[in-house]
Amino acid sequence: MIMKRTVCYLLVALIAMGYCIAGAQVSTEQYLMNLKNPTPEDYANLMYEGSNESKLLAAIKLGEIGKTDEKVIEALVYGLGQGTFFVIRQYGKVTNDYWDVRAASAKALGQIGDEKALRDLYRTLRYDPDKFVRGSAAYAIGMIGKPESIYYLKRIIATSSTMGPDDGLILACVEAMGEIGDQSAFSPLVEIVRGKYKRSIKLAAMEAINKLSF
Repeated sequence: MIMKRTVCYLLVALIAMGYCIAGAQVSTEQYLMNLKNPTPEDYANLMYEGSNESKLLAAIKLGEIGKTDEKVIEALVYGLGQGTFFVIRQYGKVTNDYWDVRAASAKALGQIGDEKALRDLYRTLRYDPDKFVRGSAAYAIGMIGKPESIYYLKRIIATSSTMGPDDGLILACVEAMGEIGDQSAFSPLVEIVRGKYKRSIKLAAMEAINKLSF
């Protein structure tokens, strides 16, 4: 009897907690909707407390605003990890892995251009399970434009398939090298032009070479 009563209390507590969390999420989103001029801090807060759609909106807006702020960078770095650790599953299948939030967060960090985000972008570029997200990280790394990033982009190209499912990722890395424009990208880009890659990737490599500073 005592055990049953304890279990009942636990169930009631969990249900109540669920309602509280849902209520907090709705109130946060409603709060943002009611604001006439939301600030970057408002969007940063929504990244932590909003729904998937709200996180996506927050990432896009933060990128458009482009404000370099520690809280904003932290919120977008948090967005980079969404779904990689907290995956929603239903009947044994992933129903929402937040790939869109991660991709939007990566692009926003590139638009903001703060090099403090590079370490997390390198990790996303190398380890994210979604190739589109990894390509978005490459885009962001290119936008930030630090010469030392060439090493990480070159390594991804070297470990990717020259013909096949990695084409989009390779192309993103090649274009990022061109955006960075450092001469250290010359050799890996020439290897791509001479290698067994699709014509579109070779053309992108030639365009990137033309952007390099010597």
